[in-house]
Amino acid sequence: MVSTDSVALAGLRAAALDIAGRGWKVFPCRPGTKAAHWHKLADCAGAGVCTHGHVTPEQLATDDPARVAAKWSEGPLWNIAVFPGPSGLFLLDCDQPKPGHKGEHDPDGWTQLHSLAVERGGPLPDTWTVETPTGGRHLLYTAPAGCRLRSTVKHIASNIDTRGWGGYALAPGSLLPEGSYRLLDDTDPALLPGWLVQVAVERAPTAISERNEKPVAAPDAYTAAAVRGETDRVRTAQPGTRNKVLSTAAYALGQLVGARLLEESYARAELRAAVAAWNTPDSAAKDDGVIDTALRAGADNPRRITPRSGRRRAA
Repeated sequence: MVSTDSVALAGLRAAALDIAGRGWKVFPCRPGTKAAHWHKLADCAGAGVCTHGHVTPEQLATDDPARVAAKWSEGPLWNIAVFPGPSGLFLLDCDQPKPGHKGEHDPDGWTQLHSLAVERGGPLPDTWTVETPTGGRHLLYTAPAGCRLRSTVKHIASNIDTRGWGGYALAPGSLLPEGSYRLLDDTDPALLPGWLVQVAVERAPTAISERNEKPVAAPDAYTAAAVRGETDRVRTAQPGTRNKVLSTAAYALGQLVGARLLEESYARAELRAAVAAWNTPDSAAKDDGVIDTALRAGADNPRRITPRSGRRRAA
């Protein structure tokens, strides 16, 4: 007779291999918890893999099927941590309000996310989604190439955390005392929309960068309309004109980047989303090159914005 633990172990191994098979980096967490099965810096003995300095679970996470199968074949019922940063992903953790915490009287994170999408006028595409044991949701998106997004806590909204570089989340199949993590939507991770990139990188008004520069604010109505107009032109461009239309649009948005009215990562993500409707794997690299070159050229020639109608003047 097969034991309950054997069945659970086989299920966790299959789940871990499925995640690793997608090219996503995983690492074991202690049974029934969210704690990575590793030591903290304060407890590091400086031996083994840490001989030349403390090594973190994020550095050790792997998608090697042999290593994953070996770890989840024997012993405890390890939970599965997936690390979005090194996997080229970005995760939104939409929580339920927690009594006694910030946002306890606010809408749940899922509702807040939809409200933000309406407020910013941006899309919220279907993507790979997990339900947590407490009724929250994890939405996994593909991070824009070259965009290194860090993890945040209650930065986007009071009941929304994010997991990028420096963070992880439990994968489907993982078990907590409250219940299990369950896959709700197996859709391949969509590209993180530009408006969400913008929200994720926005800094508090009191923050000061290393170069003492003012942060880029959220797009105002003028800038948002410009982004929509340029990306719509790209999206509807006909064969034979696409390269020129893309270059012109990227240059125009680059001018707004140079005027510090628009975050570069936001502009790049929106342009890539626009060309996704008509590019192919063979043309994707070329399109990315056009976007990067034209964005830089536009940023070197910032658009001059007059202060009338509430518009800001370029620095």
